[in-house]
Amino acid sequence: MEVPFSDGVTVISGKNGAGKTTLLEAIHLLSQGYSFRSRELREMIAWEKPEMILRGNLENTFGESRRAVSVQRNGEILAKKNGTESKSGGIFFGETPAVAMQPSDIGLVQGAPEQRRRWMNELLCFQNTANADKLRRYRRVLMQRNSWLKQKKSGEAPGGESLYQILTEQLIELGAFIWQKRLELTQELSRHIAQTYELLSNRTDSVNCTYRSSAGESGSFTSPQEFKNAFAARLETLDEAERRQGITLAGPHKDDFVLWHDHHELRTSGSQGQCRSAAIAMRFSATAIAETHLAKPVLLLDDIFAELDPYRRAAVAELIRQKQTQVFIATPRAEDLSFTPDQEIRI
Repeated sequence: MEVPFSDGVTVISGKNGAGKTTLLEAIHLLSQGYSFRSRELREMIAWEKPEMILRGNLENTFGESRRAVSVQRNGEILAKKNGTESKSGGIFFGETPAVAMQPSDIGLVQGAPEQRRRWMNELLCFQNTANADKLRRYRRVLMQRNSWLKQKKSGEAPGGESLYQILTEQLIELGAFIWQKRLELTQELSRHIAQTYELLSNRTDSVNCTYRSSAGESGSFTSPQEFKNAFAARLETLDEAERRQGITLAGPHKDDFVLWHDHHELRTSGSQGQCRSAAIAMRFSATAIAETHLAKPVLLLDDIFAELDPYRRAAVAELIRQKQTQVFIATPRAEDLSFTPDQEIRI
């Protein structure tokens, strides 16, 4: 199918299984370079089909961008942006940010720390696309250091202690950078999340946010060297335990973004309604980060209104209008929405 879109709010309606979410997923892929539903792009291929082909034209402050991507059943990817080819959808990232909201987002609040770390990493890349390289390098060094520790636990690790020392120094350098950037991001996010959550709760409830580092308390750190010193000291105290267990026990890969409600962690003490409101606030805060540091984002809402009470539905609708950005909403029944869209597509 070929679909032209207008500015403002577009509602995509249709029965379950008609392809509403697939359309949102396609927009997200062309914007971000990956799917918000799956880590494997080949899962977007229709059953019994050999490949998936997607094309689109995007326009923002960076200008117009013509994009296409094909995904083969064997996982092979070919992405094109304005004639430049790549074997990764990552070529699309960094110009037209997209933020997706879906009912499963409650896992951002109630789920494992890994989900919140992944969310923060995405926002770090919104702040500065160069941060993506730092994150990739950290993951690579962490994997190499863990491999060394595992082999050392079983016997003798290749490269000996000199290699271990080099890997540890690289981990400290990259880890301290990520720790500092995430802490700065948390400070910026806290205001957006608190304001949005307060609106969703009809100003009867509030939350606040902190960053929990496995490397120690940041206290009054003001320089990158202070973060490095603290991380190095923490790894030194864990050295014996890491060698015994064969794994790196501290660093950004062990940290967490914590939401608090009345001095208790919302993850374990909050109601379903509170956690869902906090998850929506986290997603809307992502749009604020993207708009501040990168570009006005595309907002994708995948059937989230069915999970909300009437007040929260109206509040989310008001937040959408305030953003004044391009919005796509997938819902079974457009007539159930409390506002009139600028465009409606039935599939």
